[in-house]
Amino acid sequence: MTDNIPTYDTAEVLRNQKKYGEAAEQFAFLWKQKPIAMFGQRYAFCLRKLNKTDEAEAVLKDVLEKFPDDKYAKSELGWVLYDKELKPAKEESDLGKTLHFANEIVKLNPDLFAVRLVAMAVMKVAKGKKKWDVTLEWSNKLNPTDLSSEARMFDGKRGMSERETWYVGRAKALLELGQFDEARTFAQQGLVEFPDELFLARTAALALARNGKLDEGADELRKLLSHRRADWYVKADLADVELSRGNLADAFRIMSDAVSNSQDDEYKLGCFVTLGKIAIGMGKLEIAAEHVALAKAVRAANNWSISPDLSLLEQNVVKAFKDSNKALPSLPSDVKELSKICHQRWREGASDGLNFVKGTLKPFDPNKSFAFIKPDDGKEDIFVLLRDIPRNCAKEGARLEFILEKSFDQKKNRESTQATKVRCINK
Repeated sequence: MTDNIPTYDTAEVLRNQKKYGEAAEQFAFLWKQKPIAMFGQRYAFCLRKLNKTDEAEAVLKDVLEKFPDDKYAKSELGWVLYDKELKPAKEESDLGKTLHFANEIVKLNPDLFAVRLVAMAVMKVAKGKKKWDVTLEWSNKLNPTDLSSEARMFDGKRGMSERETWYVGRAKALLELGQFDEARTFAQQGLVEFPDELFLARTAALALARNGKLDEGADELRKLLSHRRADWYVKADLADVELSRGNLADAFRIMSDAVSNSQDDEYKLGCFVTLGKIAIGMGKLEIAAEHVALAKAVRAANNWSISPDLSLLEQNVVKAFKDSNKALPSLPSDVKELSKICHQRWREGASDGLNFVKGTLKPFDPNKSFAFIKPDDGKEDIFVLLRDIPRNCAKEGARLEFILEKSFDQKKNRESTQATKVRCINK
């Protein structure tokens, strides 16, 4: 009979073999027979691995009532709170709960590994909520050497490493808090280690522009348009800077191009405000009114309040119409109808002032995503994505006109040129 009585060694062997159910039974017996802190901590560990976090928490509170200074029990309670409270709070983007339990965990378990996980969790939620002071505060709890530089995989796709994510989040926080010199310096520091990181380069450029160096900032943003991962928001950034430089026509064209993407309107609300400002400056009052209406309709559909910048824009639009002795246009209230009106404005605005090149579509494989256009000037063939060619002229020999835009040739790993804003030429 004595051979079947659990001992710490037999229970620990089971725990190390990840047989947590059997180990938990043995540690429970040991803890009940003789309440030693290590028995209770190990029992709680096994319960946590079995996803019995409520039971684990109860055991640990009992342990700490008897042994209030036991660091192992405190550490284990920290991990229980991480699994039970902080992870769900992070997934729910509940910043209040995330912060509460993050502070509790760090008090219980100040080890670097725990602090690293907790700080990165807080930074993610705070960044999503645009709470930049919180993002910066928790980024300060870590050093880059504390974090892994190995890329992480998400659904089979390569993502940023912990260290890269930390650099991006901290640089963004510094930028949004108006610490422009620090933001640029820090972003450039990150670029030394991650030279292809678009968000760090973007932050460095915006820090220049927001620090009053508009020309230099615009130049850096324009170069980023050919980055292999550049997306619509880089164009939106450039349009904002061009607005600040007083280049209204360029700002209107670039922002119209930026928002002419498939992204939902909910993500473009700031762009709509910028377009409204630009339109007022250009005397395009109807366009300004349309974007105010669309922004308000999108917010109403999502039960979001009217932001201060949108409210100010609406006041300026009303004043501009009054000063011009014009009546405000009657606009629909439906989001889809307003979006359709604005999409037409974007399509027209994205081509304003551009020089179109003419050419002929060469033979292509319809099973591939691209083709080439032979330009009329006899220069090198121009790459074009088939999705950018209107369906009614996506055929060999079609006459097209288009603009040339910088792009990134991933196959050759170099900057290139491609045709965009492709239009048919009626013969």
